[in-house]
Amino acid sequence: MSEGEGANMAIICHQNADPDALCSAYALKHLIGILGYKGEISVLSDEVSILASNIAGMLNIEYSTSGNLNAFNLFIVVDTCNPEQLGKFHQAPLIKPTLTIDHHSPKPEKGVFKESIVDPKATSTSEIIAELFKKSGKEISREVCTALLIGILYDSRSLYLATPRTLKTAAFLLEKGGDYTFAHRVLKGIMDRAEKIARLKAAKRAEITDVNGWIIVFTRVGSYEASACRGLIELGADVAIVGTERKDEIRISARATKEFYERTRVHLGKVMNKLGKTIGGSGGGHTLAAGFNATSGDLEDA
Repeated sequence: MSEGEGANMAIICHQNADPDALCSAYALKHLIGILGYKGEISVLSDEVSILASNIAGMLNIEYSTSGNLNAFNLFIVVDTCNPEQLGKFHQAPLIKPTLTIDHHSPKPEKGVFKESIVDPKATSTSEIIAELFKKSGKEISREVCTALLIGILYDSRSLYLATPRTLKTAAFLLEKGGDYTFAHRVLKGIMDRAEKIARLKAAKRAEITDVNGWIIVFTRVGSYEASACRGLIELGADVAIVGTERKDEIRISARATKEFYERTRVHLGKVMNKLGKTIGGSGGGHTLAAGFNATSGDLEDA
């Protein structure tokens, strides 16, 4: 790391970065710095979610939604192993050596990234970064601990999906000064009017299908598709699939209950990845939460 003097590095989140992506990028930037890297380190993301943007403001996380990739010597991609999910920064692995750190399935195709740290057994990328901090033996600040707790809580659904490993990592962050109460509060948040309306419209437009006793819900909204998905699961859906269509992009968010996955073994991340390969675009994610996006095509066909 100390050899990085004069070399600029960019840590790139997936498009529309969520709290796990942004918080893990923020923490990784600090870890690389204290390991002795002398070059400038920037965090890039082609858009961030509203929740992640609010968290960035509270924790003073600096990031940019624009940047010339040719100005950097090294790239690290966090929370995705699919270049297509980087939006405007998707060319990064083709320009300079790139490392990816992720916990999603499937693992990156051979040759896409120079190096990869991909662990699907981790509940979040923040969990992986926290473990890297622990292994480094370096001091970790309270702010970074809190950021990593936020990322872990977000992707583990407030520890609902936690494993023994997740709880050990969370305990490490708490012991080092992480603020669990703050982390939980900022994720809980207060929905603004637009998000409430999006959830209500999602429910109003919902098409409900019974598949072998499972309640599968399809709907569309103009925005807040991930929030609408969560709302439909809370209302009683076993699987919720919510799409949004804009002038130059279609997005789909999918959520499922833990019971649905345990009894069917249907992995939403693999379903969305297959969708991307079938109709174009990119998709992936977790067993219970996944997404798809494309710059062309029809939402109904998807």
